Amino acid sequence: MPSPRYFLNHFMPFTGYPYRGEATACNLCGSAEAVVVAKSDRRLKTLRSVACAQCGLIRTDPMPTPDELAHYYAHAYRADYQLAFAGGPPRHHLKRSAREAAFRAELLAPKLKPGARVLDFGSGSGEFLAAARGLGCEAVGVEPGRDYAAYARTHHGIEVLDDAEDDRFAPGYFDVITTHHVFEHLRDPADVALRLVRWLKPDGLLYIAVPNMAATGKPPHERFHFAHVHGFVRQTLDLTARRAGLVPHPDFWREDTTVVYRRTDAPMPALANPGLAERLAVDLEPMAPGAFLASGAWVLPMLRRNAKAVRDTFSSR
Repeated sequence: MPSPRYFLNHFMPFTGYPYRGEATACNLCGSAEAVVVAKSDRRLKTLRSVACAQCGLIRTDPMPTPDELAHYYAHAYRADYQLAFAGGPPRHHLKRSAREAAFRAELLAPKLKPGARVLDFGSGSGEFLAAARGLGCEAVGVEPGRDYAAYARTHHGIEVLDDAEDDRFAPGYFDVITTHHVFEHLRDPADVALRLVRWLKPDGLLYIAVPNMAATGKPPHERFHFAHVHGFVRQTLDLTARRAGLVPHPDFWREDTTVVYRRTDAPMPALANPGLAERLAVDLEPMAPGAFLASGAWVLPMLRRNAKAVRDTFSSR
């Protein structure tokens, strides 16, 4: 467990985060040109976010190194963002995860047949894996968060791996692969998409859900924070999938950045979204931290988050 000072450095406003990072090119298109879209985050801490000038994919700049990110997710992320300091996931997380797992299982039901092989990449506390197994599927997860992976193994009896390199599974092994609110946490989301597609059967499905940076109803400050080293909108998520040989499946419901994809043999388009970075810089530019704090615009989102946590902690379902 990291020291109390480590966590304090993640919460103290008007300061930077305790990491060095490094300059990186865009993981999706390879361009090094970028447009600044934000210099602070939802904790009013210093955090620079840029959008790729060519394709529009948002990333943290500088990007945490692989070691910094691995250490953060293995030891600090759950406590930092969900106040899960010990003993596994909190009750409110389990309630939300169970609801989301039921929705995902219902959406993918045509493919979740007995004997189907299912991978949940970033499986958390294992609720979706348990739902898939309940439908007769062979289910396995990948989860670097040690406490949550241990909870899934203990409470659901599910196989959960700490990580999975390219050769961990044979090509074309899985019927369904899902990754729910994971890609925004990865240094290399476009490369991971290629890996997942290699493990997918020719007629398989890949479900991807990420937060939509273009969603309305919240201040720009609320859309940036240290745990999300990449940010997606509809165009950049589809381009990430397209680079991996995927297109949205027309038979499945979609909501912006929650998508079921299938393979395609169509020629690869240009990895570009002209003008998107500039539009994002305008639409997502946060208010200066001091002015945001003085405005009181942070109060209602904070109350809503806390009210949801209380509701999910004490509700019966």
